[in-house]
Amino acid sequence: MTSDSYDVVLVGGGLANQLIAWRLAACRPHLKLAIVERGDALGGNHTWSFHASDLTPSEDAWMRDLVSVSWDAQDVRFPGLDRHLTTGYRTILSDEMATTITSRLPGLAVLTNANATDVTPTEVTLDEGMRLTAPLVIDGRGALQSQPLAIAFQKFFGLEIETDAPHGQRDPLIMDATVDQHDGYRFVYTLPMSPTRILVEDTYYSDEPALDLATLRARIEAYCAARGWRIAEIVRTEQGILPITLAGDIDRHWRELGSDLPRSGLRAWLFHATTGYSVPYAVRLADRIAAAPDMTSRPVARLVEGLSREVWSEQSFMRLINRLFFVGAHPHERVSVMARFYKLNQGLIERFYAGRSSLPDKARVLSGKPPIPITRGLGVIPPERAWAHVAGRGDLREKLG
Repeated sequence: MTSDSYDVVLVGGGLANQLIAWRLAACRPHLKLAIVERGDALGGNHTWSFHASDLTPSEDAWMRDLVSVSWDAQDVRFPGLDRHLTTGYRTILSDEMATTITSRLPGLAVLTNANATDVTPTEVTLDEGMRLTAPLVIDGRGALQSQPLAIAFQKFFGLEIETDAPHGQRDPLIMDATVDQHDGYRFVYTLPMSPTRILVEDTYYSDEPALDLATLRARIEAYCAARGWRIAEIVRTEQGILPITLAGDIDRHWRELGSDLPRSGLRAWLFHATTGYSVPYAVRLADRIAAAPDMTSRPVARLVEGLSREVWSEQSFMRLINRLFFVGAHPHERVSVMARFYKLNQGLIERFYAGRSSLPDKARVLSGKPPIPITRGLGVIPPERAWAHVAGRGDLREKLG
């Protein structure tokens, strides 16, 4: 069995571990780093987006070189409501991010098509018999098969297309909910990448994770035709299923994981409870690890668990809102719930997506005439209602693909 030694081995080449490598290389350039990825490229086929207000100025500064496209504003559309928000929006394309990281970090060892069969706090064994050792190993291989989370789903299928003439959309249309509603709350999400290139995603906040790709493709093509866009070329397709958290048992989660091996990304429950987006939390984790005084697995594992619990506490209000949305509201009512949210103050909306809602923000979201009956809303306050809502759905990893 061959063996190589490193200072840090990152298992899984997704967003969180790539950002950790990027930040460590900037802050601790003497470290010898390796990423182990079971696929044939880092990052897979993903579009990772976030609001400019999600990051602090210092976070934004070190992330800037990884952003593929930036906009200064965004739009939403609902029946009876068109709104332009002067909130910046950023997108990272996974293939461009992987190229930047591998070209700018020549000392980073990237092992692709490498399946980790055994991962310990100091050693990673690959299925071909190779062994990597390091004082710090970070496991970022996505969801575990069983996690104590009650979730619903944001799921989508998208086409990135070239149009035969300029499409005319300047800013991201984050939600176009003027479309026919199906399978819960449906909206179309469009990102203009160039005057003739645009990503069009048919998106659902749904109780079930199933994706009928043929139906969704037909809906995208119909949407493009309605917008007057003729598809000259399909550049790529993308699909995904993101977890939307209704309730969970974080004490049990970390008790079952143990305290010896650091985790990252979904495995550490570091994602936005209401959107499933993970960039701001991956950025925060990368900063914390890069500043850690002891770069060995046990203290970094405690650091990660601490951040995970911090985020879990911050998101208690989001989980309540999610229960109101998925358990309290009937599927046909959900578009009205979301439209009401987008009538609120822009700063409140930004703070909600950034996970920094103030007490007045929370009061404002819950005040006024609700789009669902008060008695039904009060009934979903206890987290236990969420567990009954998702009973019998099977394991998390299977549902998230």
